[in-house]
Amino acid sequence: MKNLKTFFALFILATSLISCDAVDDLTEIEVDTEISEDFTIVVTEGETFSESLSVSIDDENVQDNLDKIENIEIESLTYQIISVSGTENVTATGEFSIASSSFPWFSYSESDFVNLTAAAEAGTVYEIEVDEDIISAFEADLRSGATALILATGTVSASPVTFVVRVKAKVNVVVDAI
Repeated sequence: MKNLKTFFALFILATSLISCDAVDDLTEIEVDTEISEDFTIVVTEGETFSESLSVSIDDENVQDNLDKIENIEIESLTYQIISVSGTENVTATGEFSIASSSFPWFSYSESDFVNLTAAAEAGTVYEIEVDEDIISAFEADLRSGATALILATGTVSASPVTFVVRVKAKVNVVVDAI
């Protein structure tokens, strides 16, 4: 009889814990969103550039519940050269930085340089392959205010040149609404 009482007590305890998890799952809002922002990089003279851009999660459910974010996951991070004007066939190299982490761009092949005109004409979308530390830095910035600052720095082979780089992030956010 004592074993039966112990079994029922453990059964009730387990059932109540599972029920709490089910209720918690019901109060979560999962938001899949895409952040897309354009850098306009202008190099009037010389060969170096440095531009910053704030990116944010504009979803109302996320903005209203910043203090209740349970998880942020960056599913993909890409960039694309949208347009180029000025000097023809300019090559560029550089890096993106988020918080204290940085990662190279244009490192998709053996060369760290890319012809901006050719990349814009081809419409190539480059996947940014980054390690977990960089993803964590981006997620931490978004979690602290749903905004992250991205810095693009680098050099070009000639000036004057103006080019637009579109950065996209596919983001999954889980918010506990209650």
